Amino acid sequence: MSGCGVLALLVITSGLTGCATGLSGSKGSPASNIYQPPVLVLPAGQPVRTEMGVYTPEKREIWHSQARFRELELQVQDLAAALAQERARAK
Repeated sequence: MSGCGVLALLVITSGLTGCATGLSGSKGSPASNIYQPPVLVLPAGQPVRTEMGVYTPEKREIWHSQARFRELELQVQDLAAALAQERARAK
């Protein structure tokens, strides 16, 4: 992965995490007490009922919980930092 690709990935993942932080439950409900699977897989064509209506994914979708997403984001950042260090040392 090129340096620009790593940078773009970091910007995208940081932006997605920033957008997701305001979505965790209402003020009156303790979101930490609600079970959330780390990964949710939605098969193509299978309707899913939500608060806003029925959603039917066109393709198989994989959704990560906020905790799992942050874990993946930290792994990406660690790998990018290690890659940058390796490239600096190789110069």
